[in-house]
Amino acid sequence: MESAHLQQAAEPQTSLEIRLPWVVSSAWQTLLSNTPLDFETSKELYPQLKEQAQEVLGKALCQQIRGFVEDPQLTSMIVRNCPRDRDVPPTPYSGVLSPRSTPIACLVSLTMQNLMGINPVVYEGENDGRLFRHVIPARTSSSQKSSHGSRLRFSYHVDNPDLPLSSEPLGSVSCCPEYLSFFGMRCDPRISTTLVNLDAVIASLPLATVRELCEAQFEIRRPDSFTGNRRCTAELPVLVRGHSGEWLCRFDSENTHGLNLRAEQALATLRVLLETRRFDEPHLLLPGDFMIFKNQRVLHARDGFEPQNDGADRWLLRVFAVNDLNRVRFARADHLYEVLS
Repeated sequence: MESAHLQQAAEPQTSLEIRLPWVVSSAWQTLLSNTPLDFETSKELYPQLKEQAQEVLGKALCQQIRGFVEDPQLTSMIVRNCPRDRDVPPTPYSGVLSPRSTPIACLVSLTMQNLMGINPVVYEGENDGRLFRHVIPARTSSSQKSSHGSRLRFSYHVDNPDLPLSSEPLGSVSCCPEYLSFFGMRCDPRISTTLVNLDAVIASLPLATVRELCEAQFEIRRPDSFTGNRRCTAELPVLVRGHSGEWLCRFDSENTHGLNLRAEQALATLRVLLETRRFDEPHLLLPGDFMIFKNQRVLHARDGFEPQNDGADRWLLRVFAVNDLNRVRFARADHLYEVLS
C-alpha cells in the first residue's frame, strides 16, 4: 500500500482547480462593480485590476494562479465561483454583444490574465476584431464546426493551428495563441468542454507514428471561425518540441491533411486513438467559472447538441492570450489587441 501511494504521488499534476470562498468572491464582486470597463484607458485599467485582485485574493492565491503559467506540467486551470454579472442578458445568438453588457465577466477574464502575466489578443479576420468571443449556438452557424456551431460535434483541435507554434520562428504573421480562456456565462448540463492531455496521447502512440507527425508533411487549413480567405498552409509538422523539451501540437481534426500516404496513415492512427475517447476529460463550466488551458499543450472538443433558442442556451466568453507580445505582429498601430494572422 505504501509503495503504491508513493508511486501515485509522483505522477505530475496537469490540472489545477481553485474554488473561491463566498466571502472572497463577494468582496471582489463589490470592487469590480465600481470599476468602469473602458478599453480607451486600458493601460491604466490593467494595474488597477491587478491591485484589486491581489488585495482581495491574497498573496498565496495570486501566486497559485500565476503558477499555472510557470509550471510546465500544468496544462489547464479552473477557478470556480468568481464574481459574475447579476443581470445577464439573453444568450446573444448573433455572437455580438458589447462588453459593457457583461462588464464583470470581462473584467474577471482580464484580471486573471493580468495576474498570470499573459497578454490578451484577437486575430485579424476572426471574431470581427472583437477581443471577447461569445461561444454560443449561433442560429446561422448550427451546422458549422466552430465555437458558434451546435448540431455537429466539434472534434479534437488546437485553435488557429496554421500559425507558428511557440518554438517556431515567425514570418509575417503572429504566433499561434498559447492560451485559451473561457468564462461561464450560462450553463447547459448536457454540454461540457472536453480537454485531452497531449502527453498522454503521445505516450500511447507508436513511436513510428510520432516520428511521422513530427515531419513537415502536413497541410493545415484555416478554421471556420475565420472569415474571408481561409488559406491553407502546407509542409508543417503536427508535433514539435517546445523550448523546454515539452510537446506542442497543431492538430485540428477537421482541417489537418497529410501530403503523402505516410502522413495520412499517421493522422489516421492519431484519430483512431483519440476517438476511443479514453483520454477525454470533460469539464462543465457553471456561471462564474473561469477556465484556462495551454492551447498548444492540450486538444479540446465539444459534443453536438440541439439548442433550444429560448435565450437560455449555453454561453461562454472566450479570450486568446500569448506570453510575449514580441511574438505578435500588430494589425494596426492604434489597436492594442488585434494582431496579424
